[in-house]
Amino acid sequence: MQHPTRRQILIAAGTSLAGRRAAAQQPARLRRVAILDQGSSEIRSEQWRAFEARLRVHGYIEGSNLALVRRWADGVDARLVQLAQELLAVDPEVVVAITTPAIRTLMRLTDKVPIVMAASADPVATGLVASLARPGGNVTGISLDLTAIVRKRLELMREIVPGSRSLGLLGPGANAGVRAALQQAQQAGRILGIDVRLVEASDAPTIAGAFARLSAQPVDALLVTQVMLQHHRQIVELAARHRLPTGYVDKEFLPVGGLFVFGPERNAPFRHAADYVHRLLRGEKPADLPVMQPTEYWLGVNLRTARALGLKIPSTVLLRADEVID
Repeated sequence: MQHPTRRQILIAAGTSLAGRRAAAQQPARLRRVAILDQGSSEIRSEQWRAFEARLRVHGYIEGSNLALVRRWADGVDARLVQLAQELLAVDPEVVVAITTPAIRTLMRLTDKVPIVMAASADPVATGLVASLARPGGNVTGISLDLTAIVRKRLELMREIVPGSRSLGLLGPGANAGVRAALQQAQQAGRILGIDVRLVEASDAPTIAGAFARLSAQPVDALLVTQVMLQHHRQIVELAARHRLPTGYVDKEFLPVGGLFVFGPERNAPFRHAADYVHRLLRGEKPADLPVMQPTEYWLGVNLRTARALGLKIPSTVLLRADEVID
């Protein structure tokens, strides 16, 4: 058997080393992910930072091997079609969207590009997926458990305003997620003996009009849907002016004077959305990835607002609260 000469060994070693160097110098494959948010960049900046941090855990670094293309509708649904078209024009591998209108807009434009819901209200009832276990199309991600959230918010309002018999749900009736929330609220209300009706509003002028109508047709309390986050300061100010006990989903309402907030832990759905993006970029199919429902919830109470309304927050509520503003 003929053994390799020293020269052959050196050549082979050099060739191997050169190959490794060449491989190391090869740029990492650039993965392109798009984001469509119905709100503004300021409103959910913390959540999107949590999303990006989770992507880094999976090894995706923006500017290195990841390109994130972002579009915000600033609360104007009419902009969603144009923004979605702009995002799809960059040929993303995955699109992440928040709120039902944004997701539905993308679905009308593509049935090929995987869509991850960062948060959606009842995607089965609104037709975004066939079922939570088997989405069946190009959409998967995180669903708000409306049944649990709506029931708990009604129960909290009953504890805080014990004599409440009528309740308004503030939001745009054209939004499929709001309609699903209304249906769930009315079902829960029947069990608790609370009449629930929609208070139609979608932007600053219609919000002002909604509170004006509530003066003529009052309710004992009000719940605000998640899609109204863009107008949180206006809503809290009007609720205080009308001395109307009001509950919210998003944490942003609490420090500006919201009475109480109850909803999913704010950053967890976005971290989970990043996990879905990672799995889709590895080649898994959205139709095969079950929709996740949140298991982490957050409760905040503003005692200053309660005192201004002449309400005493029960100790049973305060003991459960994650944050109390006094």
